[in-house]
Amino acid sequence: MRFTFLFLFVTFYTIGQNADGLKFIENNGQWNSDIDFEAQVPGGRVGVSAKGFSVLLLDLEEMEHRHLASHGTINESDGQRSSEPVTGHYFLINLIGSNSQAKAIVEKPLDGYTNYFLGSDSCRWATKVLAYPSILYQNVYNGIDFRVSSVGSNLKYDFIVRPEADPSQIKIEYCGIDGIEKINSSLKIETNVGLLTEVIPFSYQLDDNNTRQIVASEYNLQNKATSFSFPNDYNECRTLVIDPLLIFSTYSGSTADNWGSTATPGEHGTLYSAGVTQQNLGGFFPATTGAFQTNNRGSFDMAIIKYDSAGTRFLYATHLGGSGNDSPESLVVDKTTGDLVVLGISGSSDYPTGATSFDRTFNLGTTIFNRVLFSDDQWDIVVTRLSPQGDRLVGSTFLGGSGNDGLNLPKQSGGLLVANYGDEMRGDIITDDLGSVYISSVTGSADFPTVNGFDSSFDGGTTDGVVVKLAFDLSTIIWSSYLGGSGFDAAYSIKFDANKNILLAGGTTSTNFPTTTGAYQTIFNGTVDGWIARVAADGSAILNATLTGTTQFDQVYFIDLNSSGNVFCYGQTTGQIPITPGVYRNPNSGQFLQKFSADLSTLQFSTTFGSGSSSGSIIPNISPTAFLVNDCDNIYMAGWGGVVNSGIGFWPSTTFGMPITNDAFQKTTSGSDFYFMVLNGDATQLVYSTYLGGGTSKTHVDGGTSRFDKFGIVYHSVCSGCQFGNTTGQSTSDFPTTPNAKSRLNRSPNCNNAAFKFDLSSLRAIFNTNNLALSKPGFNNVCYPDSIVFQNLSTGGRIFAWDLGDGTIVNQDVDDPRFVIHQYKQPGQYKVKLKITDLSTCSQTDSTFKVINYFRNTIKAEDDVEICEGATHLLMAPGGSTYKWSSEDPLFTSTSPSPIVKPDKNTKYFVTVTDGNGCSKKDTVKVSLVNKVELSWQHRIKANCIDRPNVIVQNLTPPKDDVTFRFDFGDGTISEDRDVEHFYKKDSIYQLRLIAQRKFCFFEDEVQLPILKLFVPNVFTPESSPGLNDTFIVRIGPKMIDPATIGLTLQLSVVDRWGKNVFESANYKNDWDARDIEGGVYYMHLSIQDFATCKSWVHIIK
Repeated sequence: MRFTFLFLFVTFYTIGQNADGLKFIENNGQWNSDIDFEAQVPGGRVGVSAKGFSVLLLDLEEMEHRHLASHGTINESDGQRSSEPVTGHYFLINLIGSNSQAKAIVEKPLDGYTNYFLGSDSCRWATKVLAYPSILYQNVYNGIDFRVSSVGSNLKYDFIVRPEADPSQIKIEYCGIDGIEKINSSLKIETNVGLLTEVIPFSYQLDDNNTRQIVASEYNLQNKATSFSFPNDYNECRTLVIDPLLIFSTYSGSTADNWGSTATPGEHGTLYSAGVTQQNLGGFFPATTGAFQTNNRGSFDMAIIKYDSAGTRFLYATHLGGSGNDSPESLVVDKTTGDLVVLGISGSSDYPTGATSFDRTFNLGTTIFNRVLFSDDQWDIVVTRLSPQGDRLVGSTFLGGSGNDGLNLPKQSGGLLVANYGDEMRGDIITDDLGSVYISSVTGSADFPTVNGFDSSFDGGTTDGVVVKLAFDLSTIIWSSYLGGSGFDAAYSIKFDANKNILLAGGTTSTNFPTTTGAYQTIFNGTVDGWIARVAADGSAILNATLTGTTQFDQVYFIDLNSSGNVFCYGQTTGQIPITPGVYRNPNSGQFLQKFSADLSTLQFSTTFGSGSSSGSIIPNISPTAFLVNDCDNIYMAGWGGVVNSGIGFWPSTTFGMPITNDAFQKTTSGSDFYFMVLNGDATQLVYSTYLGGGTSKTHVDGGTSRFDKFGIVYHSVCSGCQFGNTTGQSTSDFPTTPNAKSRLNRSPNCNNAAFKFDLSSLRAIFNTNNLALSKPGFNNVCYPDSIVFQNLSTGGRIFAWDLGDGTIVNQDVDDPRFVIHQYKQPGQYKVKLKITDLSTCSQTDSTFKVINYFRNTIKAEDDVEICEGATHLLMAPGGSTYKWSSEDPLFTSTSPSPIVKPDKNTKYFVTVTDGNGCSKKDTVKVSLVNKVELSWQHRIKANCIDRPNVIVQNLTPPKDDVTFRFDFGDGTISEDRDVEHFYKKDSIYQLRLIAQRKFCFFEDEVQLPILKLFVPNVFTPESSPGLNDTFIVRIGPKMIDPATIGLTLQLSVVDRWGKNVFESANYKNDWDARDIEGGVYYMHLSIQDFATCKSWVHIIK
């Protein structure tokens, strides 16, 4: 029977340290002996032992208040003194009935060490104390291991249930808490300093193909103790994997109305989030002290927040805007400086600009209704560069002409490209290695500032797309250009290719959109078509451009490239976008994904996903908000849908019915939620999908785009908790947030910007074993001298370290082949470990191992053999457990270990032998015949009647050079003469043989010879001595037996002196008594078969 392990994972959202994970510091006597390790974290500490955890939490807000107060004058009237204790809460998480004597097993320690000199008792001092990333306690319960580690900022503990162990042994007790309840499958733990969460346990097993098989598991809560149950039971032949992790999710906590538009990753896992805020409903946006702009200057200001990597606090929060309305569309962090670069639109003539900015003057435009901000304004594009601390303006400029810029013509004003709420405020911004800034956007200005570009003229439609390259400090335009035709055109997405050319994408209604020769689609097809274009790095020319679409509405909102330069796009459709063979698909759905060749000439795959339509009317479910093709070619997509679209005249969309994987973070939807999807690189497999949202409010985005980092973590800003559409009729805090988030509450009377990081990268170490032909997945019993292939099937990872168990270490990176071929030199059992590393993911490392059995078989078939013709042979190939024998003719097969054969000619026998380890060997045994010698010979008995006979033999077989002959007379006498007369010295029955020897084979023929002395009487006395010697009796041999007893027939003839026959018998029985004749001398003739003939006299005395 084959057993594997059941893994039960629990993530405990307590307190966090940083994205590098918790450090478990060993207890070398510096702390109480009831813990083995302690993790020091801001706001508390966690002690670890085989008995469970001890947790001390402090009031972080109070600690922060005291910290800030320590920088200013102490106000004695506030009632707080620095010597007063900080509020805290200490409690225990006990493993009931666990083996408290279980010893900790640790991996390689983390770099560095810590010294402890606590108090005056030197016995409590400890130096060079090491820290570890994880701890394993074996057999805390019978057959169950307990592993403690961290995922990013969260404590994680796992129970590893070995084969035949009973998971019901696991019981966890919470001592010293204020309360505990089970809500939505998670445990909520109440303390006097906050609420903690143990998320739903996630269990998996791996099948024989290393495919993840999810095992449903849940908490059983009774009083303040919990255990685990498996509603559908579990299969002891499968293995379980942790679900993707919601790293953090938080409200801004603004008491003023604060919406969500755009987000981007920052340095070391930080997150920038932006939206708008206004104070017409009261309250304040929580700008931080020292930020660039701490007050609202108009109606809607941009509201920009930088969070720490765990989402527990603001690094800064600032307003950005003037006296009118302002809104962000896209954010990016410049890697050269760490500055945040903001793309937005402004209706404020006094929007803050830099002293050397390209354009410090608002360019006006045509007053137009903005559906998102619900205002009538004139709009310019604005680009702003903020310092990493958010405390100063590095550069800022207007961009525009006499029309509206940066605002896609709203649907309510006849804009054909705006199909989703927020589409009027789409655009994108990126920076290059020198810090130059690139934007893609839209303009209605015929005099938009174009410089050194491929198209300096407005193309005659309502709007054109624009692409602009600005100097680092935003003081000059390096180049800029229109992009479009005679209809509506807009550019939403911008990327670099490997040569620093610019890839752009968007939507068009222009029948004369500038496509290039050889492109995938050069003719406008429908109401709206999507487009993709490559522009030279210096802005001088369109290198490639294609349309993509059906006869209906189609628009590309995002593009990305893989490492090979292929171009991927993500958009919406209401038509029948082509679906190529083999891809994952949800036909009749309103979201599409396509992959093009680098030159945009060939569609390499195309598919649609979503809820599908049975009526034939295709409606998009979600408005795309973020897109990524990562270095491993996994494809990540995000978007929102629901009432905010359908309720105000946009797509009648809903998130009901979207495909959701078994390991989804959130499997159900209110119909108005966020949706995330991950496909593999060729789009043949749905890797992961989930909803994210609340149960009452209608989650959405107020224009703008968010981003994934290259490792599959999405950094997102949303607008949630709003009163509009809320089933409660008021604002709520129903969007899921994480423990210790900056704010778990929407404190405004309407909306709050909710920012989150969600790790979809799934860093998981997986490998499979195979033979060289790749035809035996799971190949782990290997026979010398075969090689074995280790196939790296891991998800994610940048560094791959193989330990092959025999001292061989192989280090690979993402550019190396994803396999290792190895041949072991000695038989044995080898533990092969794969460790993958990606420091940008939450888990940073993951590892797995397999045990390989390497055998040297002892199977050996016998050597080729000669046998004598007519003989049998026992075929042998020792060392196996199963056999398959056959011969070169089809007449012989056998499964016997040692079959007996009797070939009639030279024959080859083939055998396949498999030993008990599964090792097989094929061999051949050739059986050759030594030809038989056909013997020809004769013998003759030369007898007499007074003694034993001689034998005369003659070999008549023709002589042969390779054959020797000999007579064996049976009495120890051997003769190689061809003619021999032999005299026997004793009476006996002898085996007379002629023997021929060819090589080692003996061929013989034999006869049986009775060599016995005859006793023939010359006198007998009938009648004169009744009963004694009164018949003529012939005897033979030493025991004087009747010849008939040994099969000899006697013939007897007696005549008198005149030749008259007086007695004759052809089968004489020793019974002649001479009854009727006179006494006297007679002559006899006695024949004893072929043995002897006697002629003599006999005297009858009466």
